[in-house]
Amino acid sequence: MHSQPKPEQDSREWQAMRVANFLEVSPNSTAKEVDAACDVGCITKVFSDMPKLGYGVSKAWRTERCDQGNRTRQVRTYTLLYRPETLPDLFGDT
Repeated sequence: MHSQPKPEQDSREWQAMRVANFLEVSPNSTAKEVDAACDVGCITKVFSDMPKLGYGVSKAWRTERCDQGNRTRQVRTYTLLYRPETLPDLFGDT
């Protein structure tokens, strides 16, 4: 997947949009996977702000093997539920 180029002024809105675009095609991704793909700086801040910006993101757990396959651990995953609703143009032609 080709990621979108970063805008010159990388606002939280642009960061949230890149994260949402990634989660749409790669659900159940870890924060580390999302950050590597989207390069947002601090992924936890973006996840924290996404509900305020109108995005719905669910959290779950995934079991991964570690210690050369001898143990397992739980990692947090994220999935996009919805994007902000766009309001209709109230003053446009009808």
